[in-house]
Amino acid sequence: MNRFIVFSLFLIFTTATAFAQKGYNIRVKLDNYAENELILGFHYGDKQYVKDTVTLGADGYFTFKADTLLPCGVYMFVLKPDNSFIQILLPDTDQDFTISTDAKDAVFKMKTKGTEDNQIFYEYLGYLGKMRVDADTIRAQMERLKDNPADSLRLIQKSGELDKLVKKYQRELIAKHPGTLTAKIIKSSTEPEIPEFEGKDDKEIQLKKYFWYRAHYFDNIDISDPCMLRSPVLHPKVDQYINKIVPQHPDSINIALDEVIGKVKNSSETYKFYLIHFLNTYAKSKFVGMDACYVHLALKYYCTGGADWVKQEDLDKICDNARRLEPILIGKIAPNIIVKNNKDQPVSLWDVDSDYTVLFFWAPDCSHCKKSAPFMVEFAKHFKGRGVKVFNVCTAVTDKGPECWKGVEEKEFSDDLFLNTYDPYLQSRYKTLYDVQSTPQIFILDRKHEILMKKVGAEELIKVMEDVMRFQEEKKNQGK
Repeated sequence: MNRFIVFSLFLIFTTATAFAQKGYNIRVKLDNYAENELILGFHYGDKQYVKDTVTLGADGYFTFKADTLLPCGVYMFVLKPDNSFIQILLPDTDQDFTISTDAKDAVFKMKTKGTEDNQIFYEYLGYLGKMRVDADTIRAQMERLKDNPADSLRLIQKSGELDKLVKKYQRELIAKHPGTLTAKIIKSSTEPEIPEFEGKDDKEIQLKKYFWYRAHYFDNIDISDPCMLRSPVLHPKVDQYINKIVPQHPDSINIALDEVIGKVKNSSETYKFYLIHFLNTYAKSKFVGMDACYVHLALKYYCTGGADWVKQEDLDKICDNARRLEPILIGKIAPNIIVKNNKDQPVSLWDVDSDYTVLFFWAPDCSHCKKSAPFMVEFAKHFKGRGVKVFNVCTAVTDKGPECWKGVEEKEFSDDLFLNTYDPYLQSRYKTLYDVQSTPQIFILDRKHEILMKKVGAEELIKVMEDVMRFQEEKKNQGK
């Protein structure tokens, strides 16, 4: 039994299809449990939810019962008052059974009747529990004998032998009970064994191992299986693949997202869950450049009819947002804008003759802009004469336009450090082209007007610019 977990008790309505008219009937007897209520919860993606709550019957059992079967997966009895829980497995056709155990020692006191899967599952947990005692003993001995190399080596070998025994037990269980949910859970928790590779050096060998591991990462789990969606193993597996195994660059992540979505496309519930999860994740991401993943998901799936559960009004917002962001993703050529200087003469962004252009949108009445101003002045002075120019665009409109030039003077945006411009009647459409919904906004462009960085805070702009220039120089040298 896992104890003292953070458990979110939310009631949701699932939309799974009933598999039969028989329904479920789960009777639970708990020793050393003083409460009169027991909660039935279940795993779902990265969270847990409540399915039902029952009171203790006159027969001494908690009985969960309904006319339809529950969707298969890993469920749990949540114990009051500490929200500790006892896990059970509910396959599609094994939902009429009785279990009895001790609330204080659920694994070793577990008795089941009418459920082969849970009998196998708890035999396995009992075996792991005994092996864990042996492993803890070895670890304690290693700590005491850490200064004795000979004994430490012996204990390391003994620990390795325990690990081999556990893996052997798992293989034999999976082979003996291949169709059980227990076997699926155990198999999905095991890593594919990486073969040996040859190469000219260690770097090449490690790369071969990495690409093999990535290609075979999901070998032991069918991520389209809806039972896995209601388990504690699927989401950590997918999350690790996307956020740890795959290089954290939007292009690589988008390929990985397509791989995962492609694997679950024929499982409507899992497909829906992950499409929603991924879109929300990258919509809220604070990491620069990850909006490219949001745009990719929106344009490839949501805006092409691949998310038919979304209301049209919401779908229009998602697609509109993605289409506005797409032209200003990192790596794109920044849209040209023609704005005006303080003499109302046109100034074109693309006419700036500089290795780097920092595009800075600000407003006279913006408190954050006021805080950013000293950092921008410091930045402009720091990079003066180093091939960097700052292109300021004041966002005051209509009759407030003249306030831009008062603000330029107050913020010390002098003409020898900045190209100061405005567009009070939005003729350049810069607000649309650069999705300027708030200020300040900063973009770093190269000589070809490619967007190298954006959403940078003014206080960190000097460091970011130094990093950008160093990276660009290294890339240039590598190309020679």
